[in-house]
Amino acid sequence: MGTTALDHRQRIKLLYGRAAMGISPSQLAALEQQPFSGIVEDLFAGSAEWKPLETAQRVATLKQYRAMSEKDQRAFRREQRNNTAELNVEWMQRLSGNAGILREKMTLFWHGHFACRSKWGLSTQQLNNVLRQHALGNFGALLRGVSRSPAMLEFLDNHQNRRGAPNENFAREVMELFTIGRGNYTEPDIRESARAFTGWSFRLETGEFVFNEEQHDFGEKTFRGHTGRWDGDDILGFLLDDERTAAFISRKIYRWFVQPEVDEAFVGIMAKRFFGSGYDIEDLMRFLFTSEHFAQERNLGARIKNPVELLAGLDHLFNIVYELPDQRIALQRALGQVLFFPPNVAGWAEGKAWIDSNSLQLRLRMPSVLLNNGALEWEPDGSDPEGLDAAMMMDAQGDQPQRDGKGRVLRTASDKEQFVFGLPKEMSNDGLCEALLAIPPSQALRSSISPAGQGSVFDRVLQVLSSPEYQLC
Repeated sequence: MGTTALDHRQRIKLLYGRAAMGISPSQLAALEQQPFSGIVEDLFAGSAEWKPLETAQRVATLKQYRAMSEKDQRAFRREQRNNTAELNVEWMQRLSGNAGILREKMTLFWHGHFACRSKWGLSTQQLNNVLRQHALGNFGALLRGVSRSPAMLEFLDNHQNRRGAPNENFAREVMELFTIGRGNYTEPDIRESARAFTGWSFRLETGEFVFNEEQHDFGEKTFRGHTGRWDGDDILGFLLDDERTAAFISRKIYRWFVQPEVDEAFVGIMAKRFFGSGYDIEDLMRFLFTSEHFAQERNLGARIKNPVELLAGLDHLFNIVYELPDQRIALQRALGQVLFFPPNVAGWAEGKAWIDSNSLQLRLRMPSVLLNNGALEWEPDGSDPEGLDAAMMMDAQGDQPQRDGKGRVLRTASDKEQFVFGLPKEMSNDGLCEALLAIPPSQALRSSISPAGQGSVFDRVLQVLSSPEYQLC
């Protein structure tokens, strides 16, 4: 595929592959009668408001937690894990729907950029809502909100950052991963900015940011040529004043929403606009989605769906209901991406990192497992006593029920009939492939699909969904 411009229908498919979780054939048929600019505006309008993600949370002060017996502490931690699991399930349901989907997709992007794990459900919930609130707003406000969140402050050890004994972890990652990027700062910059962030802490039970004056270093600091009695806000301000922050974020957005092979010239245009707008995220994304650069044939199928996109995309098409909701999490873990549990502060590696011989086989099997009573078995790997931390394995026999680490059967229901009803009558195999895939089918896939008229329409749909081509968006 080259630099040929996409036709209107292809452009809509590309937009919904990147700004949403895909598009159903019936949605596509309805939208292709509308001008593209209006379709983009409708996506933004539908995400103009934000609604926090909330579940019931039990809280305790650090003093109360330390006063608990060992048994009660274990029970409290288990409850916190359950709270986070509930957040995971609720967010997956949002990601699978239509309401506010662009905001949810942007929240997923920022979830990988500001990667963080927390033991506490309230902290996890709060940070996710900071990402959601500012997902299409101002990057400076987003950066400051994340930097004050209890989850991130604890994850990067800044609650241990005190005058006379600065902890540099938070200061380093703010520059390396969140703003200007590696190679654009020095070790003295890290040391001096760490001093500026001393005293930034939180209250565990309320999720409030706390500035501890007694722990803050009020002395002069020299950061990137600027000398003064700087605090953390000053440091973030200096980083936002650097155009390399706009370039770093624009490049990451390009890789995630356009394709892994970066066009540096276009990223330069994005960065200039981003910086000039005062870091207006919505303005940048609208510019990107409506650009001729985005609407090029080379971008179709250039991204490998991450596991959340794959699962949420199937759910979006078929409205999948899990009898046991926490098994959504087991499937995420099997595919290598669990919401709220990034592998490290750098987040998930995208692209080809999602695919190896084992994961590809599991991905190809997933549609039949979820939609057609396919068979999988999985066993706990021992790292989670509740059995949610599970490694799934293909069932070699293919005729056993799907069971999790507790022996529970994986049962799902879906609107298969409604999906088929929404397809044009007597739809050809080429039509199915064009409607469901980002790229044309290979000859191998064409040959593997049952001829029209043989078997059910859904059997042919399932064959398309179980192809390597369906892994791309």
